Amino acid sequence: MLVSMKDMLQHALKNGYAVGQFNINNLEWVGAVLSTAQQCRSPVILGVSGGTVKH
Repeated sequence: MLVSMKDMLQHALKNGYAVGQFNINNLEWVGAVLSTAQQCRSPVILGVSGGTVKH
């Protein structure tokens, strides 16, 4: 599910938990991070550099 970062971080602050940010370099990493987050029922932030987006 996609939500705004503002809403996600406000919920985390209100409920006392952290949201992990993961730099991704390819689609395999995207799949691994999202699959793990889903299994753990945890929100995540995906970080992507401009160089990665070009490829």
